Amino acid sequence: MPPKPPKNEAPHPHAPGTERLQVVLARHGIASRRGVVELITAGKVTVNGKPVLEKGFRVDPSKDRVAVEGRELETSIPRRKHYFMLHKPKGVMTTMQDPNAESTVADFFKDVPARLFPVGRLDRDTTGLLIMTDDGELAFRLTHPKFGVKKKYRARVEGVVTDREKDQLERGVALEEGMTAPCEIQFESRKPKFTVLYVILHEGKKRQIRRIFEKIGHWVTDLERLEYGPLTLGDLPQGRRRELTSQEVAALEEVTGIRKKIKPKVVRMPKTHAEKRASKVVEGPASSRPAAAAPAKSMNPANPAKLSKSPKTVKPAAPRAAKQENPGGE
Repeated sequence: MPPKPPKNEAPHPHAPGTERLQVVLARHGIASRRGVVELITAGKVTVNGKPVLEKGFRVDPSKDRVAVEGRELETSIPRRKHYFMLHKPKGVMTTMQDPNAESTVADFFKDVPARLFPVGRLDRDTTGLLIMTDDGELAFRLTHPKFGVKKKYRARVEGVVTDREKDQLERGVALEEGMTAPCEIQFESRKPKFTVLYVILHEGKKRQIRRIFEKIGHWVTDLERLEYGPLTLGDLPQGRRRELTSQEVAALEEVTGIRKKIKPKVVRMPKTHAEKRASKVVEGPASSRPAAAAPAKSMNPANPAKLSKSPKTVKPAAPRAAKQENPGGE
């Protein structure tokens, strides 16, 4: 048995300027974070010339030399990231390379000088919105069920789906790998031979929509993804792509928690001299307004209970009579 490659000494977990190796690789578009972990455990990643097999290994991008399959990365130079939306047609495999596939999504990006990869998967017969990027951190968050990013599909299934079956699917269905998370289903139309409906998921198990309908005896004949988080497919034709706008990328970063949503502050501007004069005209002159009652005075300000009492009405004293002398008086 060949000896195991020596392990690098990882920097201290809290050393300033260090990051986890898989985060650095994903940010450079090598693969998604899950794909990067597979590269590390397979021994295809080296740091300073030595293979690294630990998933949590930390590196300093400004000092360490990181290489994948012998190709060194420019870790100290920030890279421009790429974000695309593709309307995937039927018969196209969601992978960047497959020698047995007639067509893959890589065929639509041969002119893009970046190592793109798909965010999630659409099976061979599913059409619709597919995000392509080289931003590994965003791709990881968009696909991880922890972040619950919604995906909306339009499905056509055989037979009539009843309200009871709809409620059953929305509560969750037991699959081989466990129960599916609750979903939302909306009917578009119900015909004697087929039903058209919308399905909103917050997770992405393999072929999930097709499998849950098969569980209740209905087979999906057409499936199209219409929305992914804040993105909508719109009128993008099948087989065409477009680059995402900066606003769309920012919206994806907000729903995944990469970018914090900033609430606009309401700034109250002081009134101008003209506005103050106009408000006085509306209120009218002071002489036409009822006079406000004078505040009651308290003889004892230290006692707040007496502040609310109204002063007693004092009657005018009667005029005094002239004093008479009474020598024999008491």
